[in-house]
Amino acid sequence: MMKNKIIITVVISLLIGFTACKENGFTVKGKFENNHYTYCVLDEVRPYEIAALDTILLINNGFSYFVNTIEKGFYRIRFDDTTFITFIAGDKDNISLTGDLLCIKNTQNITGNEESKLFLEVNRKVHEMYLITDSLAKIFVAYKDTEAFDSIRTQLDSCYYHNFEYYKNYLRDFIIQHPNKLASISAFYQKIGHRNFFSDIEDKELLDKMIKELSIAYPSNQHVIALKERLEHD
Repeated sequence: MMKNKIIITVVISLLIGFTACKENGFTVKGKFENNHYTYCVLDEVRPYEIAALDTILLINNGFSYFVNTIEKGFYRIRFDDTTFITFIAGDKDNISLTGDLLCIKNTQNITGNEESKLFLEVNRKVHEMYLITDSLAKIFVAYKDTEAFDSIRTQLDSCYYHNFEYYKNYLRDFIIQHPNKLASISAFYQKIGHRNFFSDIEDKELLDKMIKELSIAYPSNQHVIALKERLEHD
């Protein structure tokens, strides 16, 4: 009887220990269409670098993985250099990723927390602007050696600046509505090509409001701390 009690005690201790190891962290699951990869890589997008955390085997075009962490941050599941899904996750989140890997930017979907939904919303909007800019660039190339080029270029420039201002206003409204969300950091530093939507100097009032709210929501978060340090050194 005593031996049985000892065995039961050991088993319970092991279960408690296993549970404790997974007490802090989040689960990320994925299920993908048109998958020809055998594995993917989990990256953590840190303020000054992207660090590969682990390689995950894909089984039946999907995976489930637990990340032991407390702090909320940016992560991505990467299949190759151009095929990846970036999301925001932290303690107790249960993230689900889906999409068609032949066109992941247009088909990706993220559920599991508000931050990732907001982050995906921003990325989709900026991708819209990218597609418009790409179309304008193709028209530019098609007409650059024709007599109509000067007229076409004026129209293209006008269309570009109109759309740039439209998406900049969208991003500004997003930050104003969600100043205490990590997704707003991404929104503020979005760019098309080499052109930023916002400037640390020209849009300082908007940036200060965001930093103030983020500092309250995430006082010890590495991304918020890095953002404040960046401004102090500018």
